[in-house]
Amino acid sequence: MLDAANATFAAVICFGLLTGISTQLQSVRPQAPWEVDPYDAVASFATMLVPIVAALTWVRCARWRHEAAYPPFALVEIVRGCVVALVAVAATDAAYLVAAFQRGFPRPAPLRPELLGLLGLSAITLVIASMMSATASSLHRRPRAERNEVALSGEPDAMDDVAELLRSAPANLAPLHGSCVRTADLLLAWAGSSAASPRRHPWLFVAAISCAAGIAAAASEFVHEGPPPNIGVGALVVAVFSTIVAIGGLLGYALTGRYLHLVRSPRRV
Repeated sequence: MLDAANATFAAVICFGLLTGISTQLQSVRPQAPWEVDPYDAVASFATMLVPIVAALTWVRCARWRHEAAYPPFALVEIVRGCVVALVAVAATDAAYLVAAFQRGFPRPAPLRPELLGLLGLSAITLVIASMMSATASSLHRRPRAERNEVALSGEPDAMDDVAELLRSAPANLAPLHGSCVRTADLLLAWAGSSAASPRRHPWLFVAAISCAAGIAAAASEFVHEGPPPNIGVGALVVAVFSTIVAIGGLLGYALTGRYLHLVRSPRRV
């Protein structure tokens, strides 16, 4: 299972190189046939979803690394995280391939081989990770009734996983270990009692975080493209970015929140 997860992380890194270089570098973006919608929209949604899912999957792998064996529910969560990340990467690679065949590369494109190489590297690592994940999933496959019980048994959620990983910080580094333990305790206390906790209001939490990310994206756009001509235009740009990212965040949570067991009800704490 860990080999499949590591292969998935490698595919995610290659995916990040592909999307980062071909969609964010101003000197390269115009040479990519997928720099326009709907192809770019697929990549934009995937670049919001994949890093979060990959980070959560890594946390769940690292949390149980010192145990003799991974518990069944943890294996389910890790496999599902790999599946979601790989599906998002596959959707983006497929959209890019369609764009390359339909639109083609512009003639003055000195970096075209590099773009094709990045796309090929992403596709190859995707295939390898998918094969390894499918093999690992088949080895740990259980009867359907048992799989449903494991998935719905109210096991620790993502916040518990982060807290336990913090608590596993090296004990020989006393200041670091103490800070991590205190942070974990504060995180769980906030998750269990705060009205702003994602366990109490997950949809509002996702919307708020997504809006904040949209504001940050608008600020980054202002840095790269220059400030808006006036406050009204700036406010409109911020509102558009926040709305788009919020819709993407809510859609991502709707599609994957329950499947990945992101949060559980505070009544189960």
